[in-house]
Amino acid sequence: MGYDDLKALARADASVDIGMGHRIRCQALIHAFQALGWQCQFVVQRRYDAFSSPEDTIVETEPEFWQLAEQVDLVILDHYGYSADDIATLYEHQANLLVLDDMNDRGDFPAKWLLNPLHQTYSKNVKFPLTGSQYALLRPAFLLQNSIPTTPPEKLLITLGGTDPLALTLPILKTLLMSGFPAKYIQVLLGASAKKADRVLSFCKENNIDVEQGLLDVTPLMKQAKMAISAAGGTLFELACLGVPTVFAQTADNQTRSLEQHVPLGWCRSIRFDNVSEEVRHQRIEELVEALNSRWLDLEWQENARKTARNLVDGAGAERVAKTVSAYFS
Repeated sequence: MGYDDLKALARADASVDIGMGHRIRCQALIHAFQALGWQCQFVVQRRYDAFSSPEDTIVETEPEFWQLAEQVDLVILDHYGYSADDIATLYEHQANLLVLDDMNDRGDFPAKWLLNPLHQTYSKNVKFPLTGSQYALLRPAFLLQNSIPTTPPEKLLITLGGTDPLALTLPILKTLLMSGFPAKYIQVLLGASAKKADRVLSFCKENNIDVEQGLLDVTPLMKQAKMAISAAGGTLFELACLGVPTVFAQTADNQTRSLEQHVPLGWCRSIRFDNVSEEVRHQRIEELVEALNSRWLDLEWQENARKTARNLVDGAGAERVAKTVSAYFS
């Protein structure tokens, strides 16, 4: 069945401080809706237009957004700037509201659908909760790549998100090399807007470290990874899907719940950086590198970690959500 007459708006601002994760996972979701025939549009607040696309609708005020919301069939909201009261106000303008959430820390709010890739419990004001890793929103490339590599991966992938808000990449690289980790096994992946990217690129060149920046498709690099050091946003689910054992650097508070649920499963470790001073941060980088080195040669742990991770996320979350929501309109 086609849904060619149905229209959706997605609200997911992005910036150096907010990061790119909200935007990226909404893009995955929009792609899935468009594949079913929906007409979809991003709405971006003016102060975040540096991270928008030319085809996005830019709004100056929230009432402007509410007016647009009334004219479509569905609104997708992925925005931590929205409190429970803000969500309730938006719901008054558009009851067909799909809210994306991670932390479940805003109190009760109304929504037709609630999407959280973690197992969380929401109030009865949410009509249809979609919770658990089967709803993790990954880009289409991951659905095609979720297979076991034919050759054993040998790289350490270092990826600190689209913006690397705490500029951790360079100090992690320096500490790794000081620990004796071989440069030839390191693959750095920088987001297009990563902090201090020029210094990282220069350091990699001086030390013959492979580096890529702003890749549209990251799956080939992830498939080559024996292990990863990564930020713990949406990348957590991408790495799980491809079975990459990881030491996560927590760079934001909204990554807390996902790490609380995934670390005990045994496929990853985590070190927290977002709530400590600069001095403590340096100590924690050493802890992170030590955690990586202690597992780099532990092939039995890696094999178990890979199996556990792959069983958590199959890459079909966006398609699953789009079909579930679309069925409501049938």
